[in-house]
Amino acid sequence: MQRKFILLSYLLFLVPLLFIVNFLFDIITLEKIQGLPIFFPFIFCSVGLFFASKAFHIKRSPMALGAIIANSVLFLFPFIYMMGGTLIFGA
Repeated sequence: MQRKFILLSYLLFLVPLLFIVNFLFDIITLEKIQGLPIFFPFIFCSVGLFFASKAFHIKRSPMALGAIIANSVLFLFPFIYMMGGTLIFGA
């Protein structure tokens, strides 16, 4: 069960990460969702954090701790992105 939680947690980390990379580098044009990929981590990473913490409580493993850290960092990305844009471009 712990392995499934960790796998699901990493999957919930990779999906918004791929959308963010696509948004920043415009690999595939997705005009209909515009700036929504920046806010995907709020939904996906919060669920990923739940599964990672559940796996960490079942058995303390470095993979579960890595999933917690990865989801936490990506969860903070929208705040960092918006504050950085405000500081650099000053709007």
